[in-house]
Amino acid sequence: MQQNHRRLHPIIWFVISLAVVGILYQLVTSPRQLFTTILIGAAVVAVFYFIFRRTSSGVNGKYRKAVKQSQKRYGTNQKPAKAASPLFPSKKTAKSSAQRKKTREHHLTVIEGKKNKKKNRASF
Repeated sequence: MQQNHRRLHPIIWFVISLAVVGILYQLVTSPRQLFTTILIGAAVVAVFYFIFRRTSSGVNGKYRKAVKQSQKRYGTNQKPAKAASPLFPSKKTAKSSAQRKKTREHHLTVIEGKKNKKKNRASF
């Protein structure tokens, strides 16, 4: 078996090792300042997380509302599909999918237009 190992670039390893050395140095010399820096950084990350989560939830909320409205209008079709063998599909599943396609409701409506009517040039 072949495993897919992703290797990091040597520059990334260098930056990570410098960060670890810096954190260890600051832990030895001034642990209080290290913990305050970590707490301030965590607070800033949390603030950004909640700001971006709130702004993106508006879009996601609108999508969820549209899904609920669509399910009310057209019903839910979330029946679990039976796993058929791809090499030997059963005749029963082929017939049921063909029937389902025929009876499916359309979400589109036809709008009648004025294609065949001649324009009244006198009103221009």
